[in-house]
Amino acid sequence: MRVIAITGGIASGKSFVTNQIRNAGYKVIDADLVSRQVVEPGTHTLEEIKSAFGDQIISNGVLDRKALGEKVFSNPALLKELTNITAPEIRSSIQDSLSFFKMKGEEVVFCAIPLYFEQGYDQSGWFDQVVVVVSDERVQLDRLMARDGLEEWAAQTRIKSQMPNAEKKQKADVVIENNGTEEELQKQVSAYLQTLKEN
Repeated sequence: MRVIAITGGIASGKSFVTNQIRNAGYKVIDADLVSRQVVEPGTHTLEEIKSAFGDQIISNGVLDRKALGEKVFSNPALLKELTNITAPEIRSSIQDSLSFFKMKGEEVVFCAIPLYFEQGYDQSGWFDQVVVVVSDERVQLDRLMARDGLEEWAAQTRIKSQMPNAEKKQKADVVIENNGTEEELQKQVSAYLQTLKEN
């Protein structure tokens, strides 16, 4: 089974690329979705987060991701503490899903992992190829501000908490540039999937 990682900076268009790949019939494990599942009400991960960061990040029994984000993205020590709680759970869940798909006889499985390099997945030995989706910083900043309703400084803080795009591009096997229209992005993904079928 070939396992391919999709990663890239925040608001670079990873979700759009991932959806197109899913619509083309490929199985996709989405780390963002997994990260929500591991903190659902009743999970021990949510209890650990509550103990570490206080009751104010819980709203009606559910994790208030915006409140938590405001707390951790401006404080590297707190972000590291949160990562130490959630990352092992996310990793374990991804590994379980990969084992399941392998057992089912899937030939190609994609994993969308936003923090692929930052959290050491590139050292895991699980992946055969890495696809990086990138945008110019200004484009990324504007998209993030519009998408999440953030002030520019808050959007910049989130972007700067990740590995720079230039570094990700160097480590990538395939780079998809997303500075234009959705149609242009779609064409690049289609061309990539065609190459994948041929090799």
